[in-house]
Amino acid sequence: MRNSRTVLSILLWNLRLLWKNPRFFLCFLLGFLSCFLLTQHTIGLSLQFHTELQIAEPFIWCFSDSDHILFSSLALLLLLSQMPRLDTSDTFLLFRASRRSWLAAQILTAIVLSLVYTLFLLLSSLLLTIGSTTIAANRWSNTATILSYAPATLQRTLTVLRKLIRFTSPYSCSFHIFWLMAQYTLFLLLTHLAVSLRFGKKAGISMVTLLTLAAWLLTPSRFMVWLKLDEKMAYYANLLAAWLSPLQHATYVMHNFGYDSLPTLAQTHLLFTGLNLILPAVAIRQVKALEF
Repeated sequence: MRNSRTVLSILLWNLRLLWKNPRFFLCFLLGFLSCFLLTQHTIGLSLQFHTELQIAEPFIWCFSDSDHILFSSLALLLLLSQMPRLDTSDTFLLFRASRRSWLAAQILTAIVLSLVYTLFLLLSSLLLTIGSTTIAANRWSNTATILSYAPATLQRTLTVLRKLIRFTSPYSCSFHIFWLMAQYTLFLLLTHLAVSLRFGKKAGISMVTLLTLAAWLLTPSRFMVWLKLDEKMAYYANLLAAWLSPLQHATYVMHNFGYDSLPTLAQTHLLFTGLNLILPAVAIRQVKALEF
């Protein structure tokens, strides 16, 4: 019980310090701006076809694409320079608590931030479409139905819709997208924590940046162009990226819906769970030798 109170106290201390830092608000402001730009495109499609939107569709259309998930997660780099705090105040905390309690609080801080940030993106996309015509029923809107049969002029939107509209409902789809994004965000935060405890915070930020760059390069459409691969190789390129890139695992449309060899949603959730358990285990080893 005493250890639980200690961990909770350190968690609240971390959140309080983040709340007082302007970078915290700048991070969420950038996330809100990304939602604003993406939802305006979605609203424009609804106005173009003079049809309504389902209330969850803006979030689905915005974050079913790997690039949009990637760019929204980049805002978290503003917070990573403040986590974990390896200064005098945290040294004092270690005199009052064990290293394991301190580390448990850092892990809980990462979990809270990943959930709060993803929830903020979801709520932002909902609030930005309040003024548009929306329906709350758990069914796809006429806008989605029209786009699923439209010519391939809006390739990303059509890729999302043609895979989703027959196999799922809006609420189920948005639920999976939320958890995929939250787990990917948590993966980045825990990677930063584990590397920072061993090599310092600059190395942690560099590692997250390299992972982000590698994820961007592993987008199938990009490395097919750079490697000058034939279109016949598109299936194998998608397969390779879907299994190797954490970002593609966080992308809803890069999953198996019953007709290919892409990873299933269950396999992706299991993979992220494993990674997000291994990284704290690595951090536990590093914190034992940590010198403040």
